[in-house]
Amino acid sequence: MAISVLMVYQPIGSTREKESYWRSYVSYYEEYWDGPATPQSSWFGTEYNDFRKSLSNHLGLNKDEIHDCFFQKDDEGNYFIVPVGEEININIFSAENFIPYEWFLMFSKEEKHYFYTHTGFGAIQTDAIYYHARVEDTTERLKKSKEGIESALNNIEACSSQLLAESLKELHDNIENLQNWLAGFDPKSFIVLNYAEICSHIQQDSMKNEDSVSEIHNVLSLAAEGNFDEAMSALTYLTSKWQEIRSAITGEGLESTNTVQ
Repeated sequence: MAISVLMVYQPIGSTREKESYWRSYVSYYEEYWDGPATPQSSWFGTEYNDFRKSLSNHLGLNKDEIHDCFFQKDDEGNYFIVPVGEEININIFSAENFIPYEWFLMFSKEEKHYFYTHTGFGAIQTDAIYYHARVEDTTERLKKSKEGIESALNNIEACSSQLLAESLKELHDNIENLQNWLAGFDPKSFIVLNYAEICSHIQQDSMKNEDSVSEIHNVLSLAAEGNFDEAMSALTYLTSKWQEIRSAITGEGLESTNTVQ
């Protein structure tokens, strides 16, 4: 099994009654580790427990009252957090063995980034792909994608493009689910799509060329323009690529799922 993740980093000021706690947590974490807490942070031996013990002493709280978060800072010095460790976390959305196409629709090609590992002697290795954008930008893209799908469905001939029509309807419904989820966050929040463990099953040389974001946007553009055969071909190519990735992870015929964590 391989997990991909969507994470919403919300403004620390939007956490209301816990704002003071999170500001203290972030301040102490940066002082302790000289850097932010991210999903790529590594802990060795007793480091994590030692940090939590030190933090609990600093805050005057019991260890079981300590809550953790990932956090980042924008260019203006504003902090954004993702609470972690909670049984149900509305900030995190995950998928198994796949990345749902609607996730790609939130981003542009230019928002692609990479996580790296230093392999020694100044060399680095690409570990994973991620996309990073403001929620206000992603919601606008989802709105335009949804409108494009609705336009295409109004003009498509079901008899000749039934599979395309069914795929677009499903994508339309999934976009609505994403919109409902994102509506609960401040528009200035950041959202990160992390390929995470999926990248363990993508060849290193292929990561630079992986561009499902552009490919799904192209499918919708072709469909909106009435080029249904070309749209179906583009969708078939995208689907085939992700079937190969999923097959490399778990084998043919296994279903993917996505859930709020």
